[in-house]
Amino acid sequence: MSGRIAIVGYDARLPAGAERTEIDSFLRSATSAVVDVSRAELLAAGVPESEFTRDGYVTRSARAAWTPDTARHLAGLTPHEIAITDPQHLLFLDCCIGALHDAGLSPESVRGREIGVVGGIGMGLYAGQALDSYFTTRLQGNRALQEQAAFPEILVGNSSDHCVGRVSYRLGLVGPSVNVQTACSTALAAVEHAVLLLRSGRTDTVLAGAAALYFPERRGYQWQRGGILSPTGVCRAFDACADGTVGGSGGGVFVLRRYDDAVADGNTIHGVIEGIYSASDGAQRASYAAPAFDGQVRVIRRAIDDAGIGPDDIAYVEGHGTGTTVGDLVELGALHEVFGTRRAPLPVGSVKPALGHLDTAAGIASLVNVLLGIKRGWMPPTVNFAELNADAREWIAQPSAHPVAFESASPRVGISGFGASGTSVHLVISGERAPQGGTGDGRDSTGRAPSAGTVGAAARPAHPPTPEPAAAGSGAGDTGGPGNGTASRPGRQEIASGLIEVVRQRGDFADLSDDQLMMVGLLDFGIDSVDLVAVASVIDRRWGVSLDPLDLLMADSLDSIVDEVESGLVE
Repeated sequence: MSGRIAIVGYDARLPAGAERTEIDSFLRSATSAVVDVSRAELLAAGVPESEFTRDGYVTRSARAAWTPDTARHLAGLTPHEIAITDPQHLLFLDCCIGALHDAGLSPESVRGREIGVVGGIGMGLYAGQALDSYFTTRLQGNRALQEQAAFPEILVGNSSDHCVGRVSYRLGLVGPSVNVQTACSTALAAVEHAVLLLRSGRTDTVLAGAAALYFPERRGYQWQRGGILSPTGVCRAFDACADGTVGGSGGGVFVLRRYDDAVADGNTIHGVIEGIYSASDGAQRASYAAPAFDGQVRVIRRAIDDAGIGPDDIAYVEGHGTGTTVGDLVELGALHEVFGTRRAPLPVGSVKPALGHLDTAAGIASLVNVLLGIKRGWMPPTVNFAELNADAREWIAQPSAHPVAFESASPRVGISGFGASGTSVHLVISGERAPQGGTGDGRDSTGRAPSAGTVGAAARPAHPPTPEPAAAGSGAGDTGGPGNGTASRPGRQEIASGLIEVVRQRGDFADLSDDQLMMVGLLDFGIDSVDLVAVASVIDRRWGVSLDPLDLLMADSLDSIVDEVESGLVE
């Protein structure tokens, strides 16, 4: 079995854009997506003025222009599910489906197949001391939304444990489904895990990637001395004036297959992973989050060994490039240790100054940058780089302020990803010419993928804004239940209307009238256990009636559930 792994499809949402041509054009321009965040944007995002006017608060960031409203592949999810789900989960799902389409696979065609999914979501690198998340900034204080939700569905929608599993569930994929969380190296660690699954023969196709968004969406960060974030808001990877990195957000997913299978099936091949290796730095670091010279040397050497090549065979290295003085010197020093026997200097660069540090999705930006560079035949310069640190000027690894052209049509490029968790990853990737004639992968003769698909057959209804928390005394958050002190006994129609509202939020029943819906049982709807708990919780909060979720499941109709609620009301 060949150890080479083909990338046969991918989809990404980066600060450079969403379309591949748009991303390529931006990277060619050698400009940065890191921009100022205005006072108005910060206030609109809910960042207190007392926070962003503090000394050391840097109002700079890069952000992918992606929201659930602009997603291409979330049809079939209800507005309620979208409202209570961390957008990082939704971004990962959106990119999974987009990557499948790019590989010539529709969601319908993969259902029931042993396709694996491996990935992770953001760790909140730029959240500050509050550890802000979608849950804390959008859900925790939203009384109106909490009245419509139960803890299990909030947990499933916001815990990193469920991000990958929900993709497998939505798409009906029965292969390995694994969350990976290794901080900044998450995306490349997910790729390595996918490679191991493919090489072992466990499956023939794996989706691998990561997504990272910060909350609130428009924000800066609080600089702290000794941290990795830049006090000036400019990332200058490998430059003598480097003082840290700047936050970015985005995500992406790659479809991986064994190279021989991809060739046999006529897949379009965007790149070939020839070697990859990951390992922990262990205790070989000055502190837990400090970079480790020995750990980086080890994974780079073993990735090259895994590819069966030598130091002279690498045309370029896409570095991790945090833009910190210590981090950059350790990385360049490790490259010098590995490649010091080369006959020519080793070109090195980093995409971070252009797109920002994408947290757990940093490796997505690096890999996309390399795939596009291999396709066009050259790598763009490292943005904001002007002069190498004096301590590294005699080393073999040389960053460049100019484009780097490839001499070969299929160069080998190294990519590094180093996590504060201690997990370091390096991979070696090469180019591959597209196969001649028909692709055999569902594309037309121009190489275009099929039209955008959906999670389910039905189109997603318009997504309403997340309800804001009700003001005290406004009545907007009152449920009519016994807890508000002024509630009157609800009539049967009120109970029925409330129950219909809750059920419609959790499924697509547009073809049924309210009267028809009342004649159907929850078991017939296909509602899962989490939704049952949510329905029971809403009934309890609204009307003070405790019903067992199993009793709800066995009820032959919604009408009979209304009977149960009425009989349980306190006189």
